[in-house]
Amino acid sequence: MERSSEEIIELARREIAARRERERSGSDIPWRFAFIGLLGAILAGMLFWPGTPLNWKMYAAVHGVCAQVHNVSLGGEQLPLCARNTGIYSGFLLTFIYLWLLGRERAAKLPPPAIVAALVALVVMMAVDGFNSLFVDLFLPHLYTPRNELRTLTGIGMGTAIAVAMLLILNLSLRRDPDMEQRVIGNWRELGGALLLGLLVHAAIYGNVAITYWPIAIVAWTGIVGILFAVNLLIVALAMNYEGRVVHAAELARPATVALALTAIMLGLMSWGRFWLEAQGLIVS
Repeated sequence: MERSSEEIIELARREIAARRERERSGSDIPWRFAFIGLLGAILAGMLFWPGTPLNWKMYAAVHGVCAQVHNVSLGGEQLPLCARNTGIYSGFLLTFIYLWLLGRERAAKLPPPAIVAALVALVVMMAVDGFNSLFVDLFLPHLYTPRNELRTLTGIGMGTAIAVAMLLILNLSLRRDPDMEQRVIGNWRELGGALLLGLLVHAAIYGNVAITYWPIAIVAWTGIVGILFAVNLLIVALAMNYEGRVVHAAELARPATVALALTAIMLGLMSWGRFWLEAQGLIVS
């Protein structure tokens, strides 16, 4: 049976695309090793750099991007992020992992309108609490006395909303095969599951469950570094023309390596800058 010219052209196009995919996969292998090596070097530096405890190194690494003026203690140790950012970035990372485990790695459809409205409301709630805290710091009229418990709680809602938005943006921007029929969050039960993870963090902090110090510190710290890395990855990948080309995460090895290096440099420079300004007395730590 003879094929039409359109079928022949389509087969040729698919063969060319497959060949390019194989070539790109092969060229990505060195970048995968580069990413693993760079990540390993950064983690080794954090873990084994002598002279300071790990939680202080975590504190210092994000000093330029976290206010760290309302930190809370857990089991007698201060968490490396402030109360609000602990909520935001633990909520972000836990929700992102939760959605991935739900099988939403290709989801590219908004949640139902009511859930979108709920996510927007969570963002607004954190904004209200944030401005209220700012007005207190500026000795301006305010609605209520700020509390760290509320800072963390509203931060968790914000982090959940950020995770939903970030997964949606990454899938729509970079994936070659986004699932336009699958919602990032499909119903209230799924949203409740994401929020419950954050509420467990909240309960552990303010219930002073000492054994959870390191899990919470690591999750929150990884969340704040991870979201900066994700933004850099998106920008770098788009600049390298990866838009609509990615099927497997390993294909992002090259832009991921560049984004990881940028993230480390940005964090280092911003932390150094803030420590320097504090040492000069130009800002208060």
